[in-house]
Amino acid sequence: MNDLFAQIRRIGWAAVEAALMLIILCLLLNIILGEKSDSFIAGVAKNATGFLQALPPGVFLGLALLALIYVAIKARLRS
Repeated sequence: MNDLFAQIRRIGWAAVEAALMLIILCLLLNIILGEKSDSFIAGVAKNATGFLQALPPGVFLGLALLALIYVAIKARLRS
């Protein structure tokens, strides 16, 4: 039963990572291509930048720092 939950958790995290990579790729392609980018790329980039601009100042930086601290602690505990 634990193996099933571990596999579901791995698949879930892989899906989340793939979605984040897709958003980042769309943002980068929108920056590179500009107005020549596809409507999907422009739409994802517009939604992502709108979301980040709607956040209060410092929230994104705080979340990034918390993620960095989590990764550092997790890496240290593995060693």
